[in-house]
Amino acid sequence: MLRYLWMFLIWCACLILTGTLFETLAWGAVKPDIIMLWTIYIALHHTPASGAVCGFISGLLFDFYLGRYFGVYAVVLPLISLLSGILQKKWYRENIPLMIMMVFLLTAAGQCAVAALNLAGGAVLYLRDVLPLIAGIAFYNALLTPLTYPWLHKAFTGGFLRQKLKWED
Repeated sequence: MLRYLWMFLIWCACLILTGTLFETLAWGAVKPDIIMLWTIYIALHHTPASGAVCGFISGLLFDFYLGRYFGVYAVVLPLISLLSGILQKKWYRENIPLMIMMVFLLTAAGQCAVAALNLAGGAVLYLRDVLPLIAGIAFYNALLTPLTYPWLHKAFTGGFLRQKLKWED
């Protein structure tokens, strides 16, 4: 139970950082999507189904926070979680350069899906504006990966975020 409280507190910190610190560290309109980054990390350390459930809940809460185009992140984050969960079975999770590349690709795919859903919802988007934004967000998330992933991977595999087996209680 304490593990889920920690995961929720980290999610809240991601939400707060998105609206405060990363607003000041933005390059133009480009800022990291750390909610997506956190969802990718969760999916890497859980089954694809539980990662998708966490992605859906996280996306739903984030959509409440954003207040526009409700449901976009509730659709995108479970899809990214499923894709991340499938890839984690084939890729070596301890390889940091590989994780950087994976985060870049998953973030780019997620941002493309966000743009497509916003477009379907009636937003006016221009390709010349959207592509640099998608690449910038994916690059920013990839830059954050070597700073955050080793610490969180250690927490998920042997630290305070480790999933205890039933017989360990």
